[in-house]
Amino acid sequence: MMGMIGTIWTAALLLAGTTTPVQPRGTVNGVQVSAPSLDVGATLSVTVLGTNPCGAANIDYGDGTAITYAITGLPVTQSHPYTKPGNYTVIARGMGNCDGEARAQVKVTGAAPAPNPAPAAAEITGVTFAPRPGVVRQPITIDVAGRGSCAFVVDYGDGNQQDFTGALPRRVTHTYAVPENYTVIVGPVAPCVGKFTEKFEVVPRGGPRLTGLQIRPSPGNAREAVNFTVEGIGTCTYTIDFGDGNNEERAKPLTDRVTHVYPAPGDYRVDVQATGSCTGYARRMLTIR
Repeated sequence: MMGMIGTIWTAALLLAGTTTPVQPRGTVNGVQVSAPSLDVGATLSVTVLGTNPCGAANIDYGDGTAITYAITGLPVTQSHPYTKPGNYTVIARGMGNCDGEARAQVKVTGAAPAPNPAPAAAEITGVTFAPRPGVVRQPITIDVAGRGSCAFVVDYGDGNQQDFTGALPRRVTHTYAVPENYTVIVGPVAPCVGKFTEKFEVVPRGGPRLTGLQIRPSPGNAREAVNFTVEGIGTCTYTIDFGDGNNEERAKPLTDRVTHVYPAPGDYRVDVQATGSCTGYARRMLTIR
């Protein structure tokens, strides 16, 4: 019996000797902020205080940001910027082998920075030609004014078109083979905006010229309209003398048409004389019955 009691006692002593000792733990017991108030955009320093060992600390800055930092011991200091005004509670908590919690208040004042304005939309704002009018078989330049980076298509009106992409303003060139009045379209590709449709005249080498005059009906009748067709190429400034004491100055693309009424019968000499940069002359006799 005594032997059994001794065995039990010895086992109890052995078990007591193998119990794992309790590991020490640190405690977060304070938190300090570098300033009780600061301006929007400024950075706050937060120092966590306490006893060691402490291998991790979580700081909740109160503005939606909470970070757990792996550390080697307390105290530890971290920093954080505030981007919006308000009253915030900073909470420091021990993590892992560290317990405890501490709080501090901070006030952030001032206005939140304005968001960066959205970049201006790309836009074509104008189209100009040089020279104007253009000359057949000689390059002309088209200046496309605007802002931003824009993709656009130029339809030259002679069956040709080109695609362009890049920053505005942009200069393009084109050569026309035939003297004529062309419709030039500069069309942006979304999201670029600003479409332009322009009339552009191309004249023969040597400039615009007046080449002839047609009269219908001929002969004509008194007090009835007579139609005059002034033929030529390009936009021409000219004077038409109807032969009855009346005349008219015009500046029109040729071919141009004009009417006139003669009040009395007779034979009239009609003269058309180009002026300015336009050249040419035409004469016809007209009988009014």
